[in-house]
Amino acid sequence: MDATLRAIILALVLVLMTVASPLATSAQTPETSQETVRDGRIIGVLTIPDQTYERTWQMKQGEWTSLSVDCDQCSVMLELDGVSTGVTSTLNEQADEDQTAQMTITSPIQEFVSYSLVETIDEANPTVRPSPGEAIVSSQAWMCQIESDCFDATRGLDSIPSSEFDSEQFLTGILQQNQAEFIAVPATKGQTLELKFSHLTGDVELQVFFQNETETLMSQGLSHNVPLPTNSPTDSEYWTAEEDGRFIIKISSQSPETAYALMRTVHLNEQTSPMIELGSSLVLHGHHSKAVVVETNDTFALTIEPLYRNFTGQIEQLVSGSWLTATQMEFTHSEASHLYPYPNASAFKISIDGERFAFELSGKSFADLDSGQDAPTVRPSSNNVSNSSWPQLYPPGDGIEGELTLAIHDTADVFKIEVTGYESSIHLIQVKVHSEQLEHLQLELWDIDQTTWEVVDERVVQPVNGKLQTALELQPGTHFARISHVDVANATNHSWGSNVDRLPYVLSTAYTMIDEGDEPYFPPDDSTVKWGEVARWVMGLLFLVPCLYFALMFSANRKLAQELSIKTAQLQWFKSQMDAGQEAPAKLRKSLDRSLQAITQLDWSTACDTWGPTDVEHRTDGLAMAVWRLDPRLAKQEGALPIMVGIHITQGNWELAALRFDAPEGEGWTVGQVEPKFLHRGEEIFVDTMREGNLTFLTLELQGSASAVDIEMNGRCNGEAMAARIPRTLQMMSQEEE
Repeated sequence: MDATLRAIILALVLVLMTVASPLATSAQTPETSQETVRDGRIIGVLTIPDQTYERTWQMKQGEWTSLSVDCDQCSVMLELDGVSTGVTSTLNEQADEDQTAQMTITSPIQEFVSYSLVETIDEANPTVRPSPGEAIVSSQAWMCQIESDCFDATRGLDSIPSSEFDSEQFLTGILQQNQAEFIAVPATKGQTLELKFSHLTGDVELQVFFQNETETLMSQGLSHNVPLPTNSPTDSEYWTAEEDGRFIIKISSQSPETAYALMRTVHLNEQTSPMIELGSSLVLHGHHSKAVVVETNDTFALTIEPLYRNFTGQIEQLVSGSWLTATQMEFTHSEASHLYPYPNASAFKISIDGERFAFELSGKSFADLDSGQDAPTVRPSSNNVSNSSWPQLYPPGDGIEGELTLAIHDTADVFKIEVTGYESSIHLIQVKVHSEQLEHLQLELWDIDQTTWEVVDERVVQPVNGKLQTALELQPGTHFARISHVDVANATNHSWGSNVDRLPYVLSTAYTMIDEGDEPYFPPDDSTVKWGEVARWVMGLLFLVPCLYFALMFSANRKLAQELSIKTAQLQWFKSQMDAGQEAPAKLRKSLDRSLQAITQLDWSTACDTWGPTDVEHRTDGLAMAVWRLDPRLAKQEGALPIMVGIHITQGNWELAALRFDAPEGEGWTVGQVEPKFLHRGEEIFVDTMREGNLTFLTLELQGSASAVDIEMNGRCNGEAMAARIPRTLQMMSQEEE
């Protein structure tokens, strides 16, 4: 019984397998050859080994078909009138009766078979050129209504068809027994005819005549001595109608039988366009000629970059309502040409001449400091001259862009600096210049007498150690700064408007008030005098309160100085207090800041002994400097390294003095948390004026990853540039380890 059941089950399985096998086979989709379509036309097929690709079409009696193929191992057959003909390169065949034509392609390997097929050719073009005025059936060409729809600027300037070889976009024909054919295409004045062979099985020569009341043979033609490679059209040629009339196209061949497909397009006349307000770059194109008017101003330059073809043009500028004489220019493919406006120019007129052209048009402002103006090269001659044309620097500021436009011989830019404040107030203005071409620049800063307009003081500096900067003390009024090229002769050894690279730069400014000056006086009225008398008594009594406070503070500082004079190693004492946890670092830091003011009442030697042994020190005939590393716990900013610097002026008077903290290796230092308050930026502290006998102690915090710091002081001593650098490098990493 069990054996019988097993036999029945086995038989059922075999039946199911037999039935399922053909079902599974039919469910699979067979792999087929893949056609490639370009511009609306099949240009080839990717074959599958040993599979046949077929294409069929209907033909009438007397019609021709033309085929061109290109492959490696394929076999191409054309069946017509019951006869199959192998095709290895080109083939033209005529149908003897109405029937279906078939093309088959096979290949033992997978390969791309390129083919060009004109399915039907049925034409009866005249073989004698008509005379002017003689009636002839005209061919209505493909009319390009919207130019941008007819070509793709990324592929070239020729028109791109979008169909098979149909009668709208192509002329098809076959030349037999060396007999020329003539085709008429009507045109109006200014229209341009474009012709291009896309299929050709033999040699060909094409000539174009223009007829109205007379006949003219146009200058250029098209000729090809051999059949066209499959799907490799010729370049387009262009003819423009100077008057209303018609084009007569003559096509001839020396071969016994030549089939052709000729793309012909008529382009409308678009010689002018409205004024363009250029916001971003755009591509303009045309045929024969075109005029473009572009809005501009004194600081807006145009850039023209031709695409694919060279052309000529005339450039005119609208200055004060009049068009100036046109300038002839040659525009070369892949080379950008720059057009710079004349003073008071408001528009460019660009007149282009060329059988076919396209160019990218863009614009860029070369105004300085975003002012809409190009800075003048000299300062105003007197205070009676309006300085509205001079862009203004607004200290403090950062990232203010400008440029020397060398193409128009702009080798210097002058900027005004308006300083406001009370009379006799003094303001320190610093100007820095940043540029990748810093070696070509210099910076000038002028202090101007507001009455005589003469230069009271000036700074003229060139780059030093990769930096271009200077500072000057200025009183209220208008003063000037200038950025200029150091080699004007070589920077301007070209004609005005040439394609010369610009020299960009960036300005940054800093500002601090040194002396507030005298507040202006205005005579009071009677009511003010009356109540002012009362107010003065009240305020006078109130003013005694801060005087009393300062007297107490002075007394306290003096007492503190006396106490400090008998102490030594105060910095070590601060460290021991923090180690023992007896005093908080913040409280000790406040005590240290208060001691900085008090200790200046002591002499230099006693003050240094009070702080304890120095980490580095330096002494010259006129200057003594000492530096102490502070415990990192005294820092107000996390991760900062605090230090204290003492300065004693023994001889001379220093002006514009500054301390600089350089990192010998690694990332640069950044100064922060300076006590007492001094102007600081980056790696510098401006301690300003220091007179003979002056004694100053200050603390600061350094931010950075370097392991050491070099300390120097520079400025002007007795009117001469002076610098003092501590020869020994201060190691900072040991302080962190402690």
